[in-house]
Formats: sequence, structure tokens, C-alpha cells
Amino acid sequence: MMLRNRMVIVLILLLAQGIGACATVSTESVETSTAAKNFDPIEDKRVVFLYRRGRMVGAASATQIKVNGIDAGGTGPGTFFRWELSPGPYTFLASTSESSATVSVNVEAGEIYFVEQTERIGVSGGRVTLNVRDAKLAQSEVESCNLIVSAYIPD
Repeated sequence: MMLRNRMVIVLILLLAQGIGACATVSTESVETSTAAKNFDPIEDKRVVFLYRRGRMVGAASATQIKVNGIDAGGTGPGTFFRWELSPGPYTFLASTSESSATVSVNVEAGEIYFVEQTERIGVSGGRVTLNVRDAKLAQSEVESCNLIVSAYIPD
């Protein structure tokens, strides 16, 4: 009986520590986040959404994102970036302490692009991937996410 009580206490402490270790990122207000979920094309700009669905796998780590080598900030579960970009090639990099992934997109006039970042459990940190996604599926996934403050300011 005594051993069982100790195991329960240890389990509770580990669970509390795991919850406290969840990734925190700077998100925009609800109003700004809602306004950013506008999926209409912009005639003279190209819109790129980079998002991370709200899954528990990898929830404890913030993943660092770079756009063309410039820091944008970190993603957490259920978050997204939205950038209005000039035409041309862009490389998006996601990195954790254990892995990194890149995806390149040549953005064109009036188009909207969706890049999904996923995390899997690794040995010392999350294992990250980036994939360009179909707009119809990605829009519904972005709807449940919160906009992140981006350090990357497009031209």
C-alpha cells in the first residue's frame, strides 16, 4: 500500500512537471488572430501560412522558425504565422534541439500557401517536419490555431 501511494505521488509530480514545461509563444489578440484567418487572395501580395496543429506530441517544445535565414520566432501547439510576401522564392526552416527541416516555396501573385509543421517525439527533443499542404484541408486546420507574433517582417 505504501509503495502504491508513493508511485501515485511520483506520477502526479511528473505529470505536473510535464504540463508546466509546455511550449509558450507570444500570440496575438483573439481579434487579430481572427482577422488573420482571411483566406482571400490579395492581388499584389502572396500570403503564406505556416502552422502547427494543437497536438500533444511535441507540446513541450517551441520550434524555431526562420524565413530565408531570418528568425521569425517559435511555434507551439495550435499556432500559426501569417506573412504577406513579395513574389519570389522563400525557404522556411524549422529547427529543434534534435532535428531541422526545410521547405522551399516560389510564391506567385495572388496565391495563398500553407506550410504545416509537425512534431514527433525524439530522444532529446522534438523531431520536426515541414510540408506544403492543400489549401482546403489546411484552412480548416488553421481555423483552430492562434496567430503568433512574428519577428520576421517582410519587405
